[in-house]
Amino acid sequence: MPGTLAIPIYLRIGNGTETEVGQVVLDLEGDGTVTMTTTDIAEALRATADAIEASAKEAADASPDG
Repeated sequence: MPGTLAIPIYLRIGNGTETEVGQVVLDLEGDGTVTMTTTDIAEALRATADAIEASAKEAADASPDG
């Protein structure tokens, strides 16, 4: 049965704790196989970068100095 597979993307800076910053969602083929291409990886990294930038902007806007 076709479906999707979600693979979480975690970010850790230095010795800090890991934080989930996004997911790669892949479609399952009818036979249950998954194909992950470099395009899929690039799209996930772009989406992750967008989420990090949005989070940083929200934090800056909420800052009294922002």
